[in-house]
Amino acid sequence: MRKWLTTLVLLFPFLGCQGQVPAEKYLTTPEDQALAEKVMAGLRPHRDEPAGDRMVRAAEALLGQPYVAGTLEEPDEETLCIYLTRTDCILFVETCLGLVRAAGQDGSFETLARELRESRYREGVCSRYEDRLHYTTEWARQGVKRGVLQEMSRELGGTLFDHPVRFMSQHPDSYKRMTDVDAIRAMEEAINATPSYYIPKGNLQKALPGIRNGDILLYTTSVEGLDISHCAIAKVTPGQPVRFIHASTVPMKVVQDPKTLEAYVTGRKAITGIQVYRVR
Repeated sequence: MRKWLTTLVLLFPFLGCQGQVPAEKYLTTPEDQALAEKVMAGLRPHRDEPAGDRMVRAAEALLGQPYVAGTLEEPDEETLCIYLTRTDCILFVETCLGLVRAAGQDGSFETLARELRESRYREGVCSRYEDRLHYTTEWARQGVKRGVLQEMSRELGGTLFDHPVRFMSQHPDSYKRMTDVDAIRAMEEAINATPSYYIPKGNLQKALPGIRNGDILLYTTSVEGLDISHCAIAKVTPGQPVRFIHASTVPMKVVQDPKTLEAYVTGRKAITGIQVYRVR
């Protein structure tokens, strides 16, 4: 049986602040913590490399970890969950980003927990289900706001992504932990009020030379009311086609996909294109 740890820790106070910062509460396992610390230890000697290269190092360190959906829905109440030994596509990308940023600081698990909370929750506040950034669009925008990500889709030849989000408010029965549909609807309206850009699959070939190693790739979808159906980390080797690493439902683990990015996107009808975000 898997041994669970609910950990309450005090982080070191920031320089110049009086007293201590608030305690960080999270749910993890000894296996997940050990793996995270191992990956961060491996990243620390490479702190001077571009952030994108370190993203790929983190992604490669997690190759083979099982794909498991719905892990954030397991606790009875909203809690920061930190899992590396079972993951889905967005958690994989988010965790790699957190590992890179934490390793660039003190490399501690507590710093990783803080990075994930600030990434996963609106304004970093984890108090209820509705605080979580359920739409990947909002997750990416918060990363831009924090100075962690740079939006690249428009620069790479992208066009307006006119595909409003409303899936959650229109399908509340699909989200058993949702209690405030009005808050979700207000969040969707806020997302829709700001224009988004994407690279349609028909324009992807022209954009490929501008994609860098470690860029975050968000796959836009034709599903009504949804924005992103999948996400991955670009793997760019000079002289070779752009590939990617992701938590895949086939073969249900983290892999470097055997297909090129172009072949993967153009071969799936429901994928309409991609969005590209660069780690800063």
